Amino acid sequence: MNDMRILERTVDTNEVKIVAKGVQVFYGDNHAIKDVDVDIQDRTVTAFIGPSGCGKSTFLRCLNRMNDTIDVARVEGDIRIDGEDIYDKRVDPVQLRAKVGMVFQKPNPFPKSIYDNVAYGPRIHGLARSKADLDNIVEEALRRAAIWDEVKDRLSAPGTGLSGGQQQRLCIARAVATEPEVLLMDEPCSALDPIATAQVEELIDELRQNYSVVIVTHSMQQAARVSQRTAFFHLGNLVEYGETSQIFTNPQDTRTESYITGRIG
Repeated sequence: MNDMRILERTVDTNEVKIVAKGVQVFYGDNHAIKDVDVDIQDRTVTAFIGPSGCGKSTFLRCLNRMNDTIDVARVEGDIRIDGEDIYDKRVDPVQLRAKVGMVFQKPNPFPKSIYDNVAYGPRIHGLARSKADLDNIVEEALRRAAIWDEVKDRLSAPGTGLSGGQQQRLCIARAVATEPEVLLMDEPCSALDPIATAQVEELIDELRQNYSVVIVTHSMQQAARVSQRTAFFHLGNLVEYGETSQIFTNPQDTRTESYITGRIG
């Protein structure tokens, strides 16, 4: 009985941040996401795993309306962040993406200085009242992304001159500079070497103290290392979702077990 109470405590510590119900995504005639229901917790790392082409990145992009940028894409269903319907006509996608930051697979710093890469979002969203304000925002974002000490003496140098791992941490700093509440990461380590990957994974663990982090990863080992909750996607369906330890050690669905053990994928 005692063990059960401990388990309940670990499951219920964080509030739900994102609620998705009946989400469908179509690319033209292709039914890419089929009737997905999921609750994503605040201050938690949630991993989306599954074979290539299973819909995990497509679903991730629903959470900040990135699929809006694809002409043939159509999203149906209900997605709410803090109870607000993000697909409501009155919601400005640009403002939404300040609240729901995104880090992509390949590091993509702007062809600007390190400083201007991070200052870009706060500038366009009017978050700084003065140059001193902006300086503070940039420093804080670079510190949160664990790269301040490496770049503080060359903030005017181009962001594209950094190493791959540093560029990805710069992109994370750029994403957190607008004070988002949710951070989406689409295979953020797939272009990085093992050392840079370890640095970004350590950073993800720190970021969950302030954000709801959702990460798509092709690496089950990475999902096991960085996430508290895991969702397994297969052929556009959300097959299983739960505590990461349970998904990896005691999956409830035979498809999850087949994927975890390498029989499908």
